[in-house]
Amino acid sequence: MKILSINGKNIMKNIILLVTCIAFLCSCATNNKPSGKVTQQDLNMFRKTFEGTLLSKEYEPYSREESVMGIPLWKKSVTANYLQLTVMDKNGKVRKFYDYSDEKNRKAELEEYNNKLANGDTIVVDVGFIDEGLSEELFDIVTKKTY
Repeated sequence: MKILSINGKNIMKNIILLVTCIAFLCSCATNNKPSGKVTQQDLNMFRKTFEGTLLSKEYEPYSREESVMGIPLWKKSVTANYLQLTVMDKNGKVRKFYDYSDEKNRKAELEEYNNKLANGDTIVVDVGFIDEGLSEELFDIVTKKTY
């Protein structure tokens, strides 16, 4: 009789353990799962910036003639803007950032940066996801810090 009671206790323990495991797995299965999609907010965590004082800026509008469809006499004018910013951080490191574009919207952005930024402004230069730390590097966005 004693042997049956021990087996009965073991069977009960196993049943209780099994029910507990099933309940735990069911609760895990019903929790909200992440969608697996990477959002722009997720990516922005990895953007690299350089903050400092604008020492100088160089703005240059360009215009060139380009042949249309390879026909030598048929030409169209293509305009582009170039902007270079020289920035010094609080530790004295000086870096140059630049962009060149012939796209209408980006040309307007570069012109706006040139018009709104002044030497001595504290700015944050967004260089995208890879900051190689070079003395001159392409930039994405520039924001002026206000206190």
